[in-house]
Amino acid sequence: MHIGMFMEFGFRESGLDGEAFREGLELVDAAEAWGLDSAWLSEFHFSPQRSVLSSPIVTASAMAARTKRMRIGMAVYVLPLTNPLRVAEEAATLDHICQGRLDFGIGRSGFRRAYNSYNIDYDESQERFDEALAVLREAWKGKPFSYDGKFYKVTEAQVVPQPICPRSSTTTSEHPRRVRCQATLAPMTPPPITTIRVSQGSSTVIRLSLYG
Repeated sequence: MHIGMFMEFGFRESGLDGEAFREGLELVDAAEAWGLDSAWLSEFHFSPQRSVLSSPIVTASAMAARTKRMRIGMAVYVLPLTNPLRVAEEAATLDHICQGRLDFGIGRSGFRRAYNSYNIDYDESQERFDEALAVLREAWKGKPFSYDGKFYKVTEAQVVPQPICPRSSTTTSEHPRRVRCQATLAPMTPPPITTIRVSQGSSTVIRLSLYG
């Protein structure tokens, strides 16, 4: 059994942004000392009454610098709200900073308000998620690629750095339309295999394992 914690970096009595970050990072220090296995970060946008965690990947980098053992997870990174090519670069960079302790969770989120503020139609979120995931897969094969999708286009990009594949993992939180898909990522000997299994039912978190 692995025991971890889910973090929102919420506000307390003071309502100050800095206090929320200070308290959250102090909790990370304590969790590392207590022996917890992992800390998982949420992602909230434009929620001044709830959380300062609008950039979990930056916060995760700070956590990686403060810890040596505990795994750090995204739960989840809202993929359709950003450019997947940039996500591929930043997630791989974080994986190296934390020395392979990253569990990279991706999803669409159920909060339409964030999509409205970004001027992105939530009804497109499934298609955007699928395209963004396809870009991630190509980006982490370790060779130049192009992609011509409805929402995302890439021209001759080769992502550096690449994730630390043998010790990395990715999770996805998705709705029931997806059943199973397989892909091969960055070449190794033998090549790693990536499998996503999404069960029927409401938003389920599934481990996507990379192994050689």
